[in-house]
Amino acid sequence: MIPTPRSEIREILRVARVASLTLIVMAGCRPPGDEVVSPDGSSSGTGGQKSGSGGSASGGSTSTGGSASGGSPSGSGGAASGGSTSTGGSPSSSGGAATGGGTSSGGRAGATAGGTNGGGGRGGTSAGGGRTGSGGVTATGGRTGSGGSTTTGSGGGTSSGGSNGTGGTTGSGGSNAMQPPPITSGGTTAWASRYWDCCKPACGWKGNVRSGNPMTSCNEQNMSLSDANVVNACQTAGSNSAYMCWSGVPWSVSDTLSYGFAAASGNNYTCGRCFQAQFTGSGHSGSPANSLNGKTMIVQVINNGGVQADQFDLLIPGGGVGALNACSAQWGTSDLGAQYGGFLAGCNGSASCVMQKCSTVFANKPDLMAGCNWFLGWFAAADNPAFVYKQIACPAAITQKSGLSDPG
Repeated sequence: MIPTPRSEIREILRVARVASLTLIVMAGCRPPGDEVVSPDGSSSGTGGQKSGSGGSASGGSTSTGGSASGGSPSGSGGAASGGSTSTGGSPSSSGGAATGGGTSSGGRAGATAGGTNGGGGRGGTSAGGGRTGSGGVTATGGRTGSGGSTTTGSGGGTSSGGSNGTGGTTGSGGSNAMQPPPITSGGTTAWASRYWDCCKPACGWKGNVRSGNPMTSCNEQNMSLSDANVVNACQTAGSNSAYMCWSGVPWSVSDTLSYGFAAASGNNYTCGRCFQAQFTGSGHSGSPANSLNGKTMIVQVINNGGVQADQFDLLIPGGGVGALNACSAQWGTSDLGAQYGGFLAGCNGSASCVMQKCSTVFANKPDLMAGCNWFLGWFAAADNPAFVYKQIACPAAITQKSGLSDPG
């Protein structure tokens, strides 16, 4: 047998290879090595539609892990084989850049450590890149509450959606008053009666005040008077006479502290001076006042006359007119309860009866009704309760209401 020349053998093999490739292409098959498994386990070839992380490519090739045409498979995705990358991945839900885009020219090298870098992609078109997600909205912080009561809001709830609460909302409309320290020594024993005679107070006269302005008085319609020399309604009752202003009612600052005004005598009578009264739970006339035990009241002296040295006559609407009476003229009624002791004494100690009296007499007088509610509520309708007291600096809330300066 005559050997076949090598050049002829090579030509035969070339023809056979071309024929074989032609049959494969006609059969719809891929040459071995042209398929790469994407990181998510799906096959993707040039022009495939499966996007590993950036969402479905809109008509473009695979965004991650495209196959290398003739290149070695990369551990994390071979180089793109000429197909263009996706022209816009879906925006990242957390605001990051979409991973479907990326550069195509030159193909992507395998990024996973230990993976074999894929060969450069041939003729790949530069992708427009995935759209950068707009990101989550960064919270600018919780709202800080303003104003409020003595107690500061305990911790603001963190707003859902990531806003950081910066503190609790402070309650609005409260008082900033502080509870004075309890009287543990040096206190003087005394007791409290009650009255409201509607007269201009003694401290409403300039001559009775050591310094500053006298206490403001009001006319019959409870309008403030600018002239401190207007005649006392208990001397001459009339629409232009001077009466006690209804703002003189006591009020609670907290469950254990109240402010108010009182008449005093002797060394305790100095217009504008304040005293801390700490109730003991006992009563001067024998009746217990357990509901007041441990409570404190700060009163400013605004009147004198008709009281003992160890007595403070608290200014409480419906508390009795005593020796003088301008209330019948101002309120238009004679139903004032007992002359001394007022509604409570006239009702024989019945709180429900007192409430009925107040509701009738003070129907169109909300300030006075508030004073009656204080008497039945915070003060627990106590009848002449006992307390220990000492002089104290006047709170600003009291001097602002009365107009009287603290003489010290």
